[in-house]
Amino acid sequence: MQNKQALTAVDVIILIIMAVVLMWAFLATCSAPGHQKIRNRIVCGINLKGLGTAMTVYAHDYDDNYPQLPGKGLWSKELGFDYDMRSPDFRQGGAQANTARNITASWYLLVREADVAPKSFVCPASTQRPFDGTNPARLDITELWDFGPDPYKHVSYSLHNPYGKHPATAASSANFATAADMNPWFRNGDIIPPGIGGSSPQIIKVEDSKTWSLGNSCNHPPVKKTLFGRRQIKGPAEAQNVVYADGHSVYEKFTNCGSNRDNIYTFWSKEDDPTAQDTQGGTNPTSRSAENDAKSKDDSFLAI
Repeated sequence: MQNKQALTAVDVIILIIMAVVLMWAFLATCSAPGHQKIRNRIVCGINLKGLGTAMTVYAHDYDDNYPQLPGKGLWSKELGFDYDMRSPDFRQGGAQANTARNITASWYLLVREADVAPKSFVCPASTQRPFDGTNPARLDITELWDFGPDPYKHVSYSLHNPYGKHPATAASSANFATAADMNPWFRNGDIIPPGIGGSSPQIIKVEDSKTWSLGNSCNHPPVKKTLFGRRQIKGPAEAQNVVYADGHSVYEKFTNCGSNRDNIYTFWSKEDDPTAQDTQGGTNPTSRSAENDAKSKDDSFLAI
């Protein structure tokens, strides 16, 4: 009977090299931009689905009202008091009763009241990063009122304006969009104009479906195939995750996906007898004034 030849040191080294190469190839495949894009989309959808559920739970405890920072202050980019103030007074005549309110502070009520983790407000495909709760007063994260001194670094999702004439509630129609990937008309908390040379963002033209993607969020930038693999490119997302009043979430290809095909990132151009262009295209925000707001209970206006 012939004896089996033992592996030499060279054979072992070759096997190790082959194993390393195969493992590297496997990891490269799993982390390729195309696969990462799918993963990000799924995680983002799970985040928004969870936020929708948290909003429903919050509304159950607050007379069907979705999160809205107390007081009567106007919608603003900046919160009108320190985010780590221990006991703001929102009562009528109180010191904070009429101070400015930002939308991120309404989002933050889910951290305070519904035990939602700050990482749930961050899309993995965006530039935002989870708020770690660090604050000068060393308060617990559930005692704060916003995502730190610069909340726009920690929030990737837009919310139907809670400070306007038509805030969303648990009684809103099931297909009313309450939250979604970031509105493309906002960047780092600032309102931006239409893109130069017809680039995004743009008001979509209802009669021209080729323009519809120009109104999409930029949270999930498209991936382009090249000779060297795939890479992300600038431009509107191929779609956006949207959560509705009944709690379900959908990865919507275009933004005219609200009630009766309402555009979720703009407000109606007019309230009386609006045309399809008035509701599906709408008007982009230019400021946080009272005029830049939803015109009807069926008009979603997701902002930040």
